[in-house]
Amino acid sequence: MKNQPISSYVSNDVVQTPEVMAKQIISFFSPTGKILEPCRGEGNFFNNLPHGTDWCEISENKDFMDYHDPVNWIITNPPWSKITDFLDHSMEVADNIVFLVTVNHIWTAKRQRIMREKGYGIRHILLLKWPPKSSGFPRSGFQLGAIHIQKGWKGKISVKEIK
Repeated sequence: MKNQPISSYVSNDVVQTPEVMAKQIISFFSPTGKILEPCRGEGNFFNNLPHGTDWCEISENKDFMDYHDPVNWIITNPPWSKITDFLDHSMEVADNIVFLVTVNHIWTAKRQRIMREKGYGIRHILLLKWPPKSSGFPRSGFQLGAIHIQKGWKGKISVKEIK
């Protein structure tokens, strides 16, 4: 079995958040002010955020990496294979960032260092149940969460589990 891949896993960054999960996240964090959904997709976050929320969607030629207007909140399910770039750019435009990711995506030494250097900290971790396999949402053995990263936050991290 020469030159066989170690894993058959293929990253698919186009994953739609189930609407019920998007609503839970929005309800928990209650964003106000200017809000951006940088990965609108089918709109399960966007359609449930307050009227006037701005959006990006690369498949519609609105690339988040080209977005530079300041916002109060970003709420999204970012492409997991590009999480470092998304986190870095999000901290350039937003005071509050909520990413739907596995907790380990944010909890790396490099990403923690980037947050500290830019003056951000993790304020909340909302632990979530994995959507059913039938939803098409990729599954993993890591804990799924909505991670709230806030500019200037140096306090304790609050953790809540949605049951």
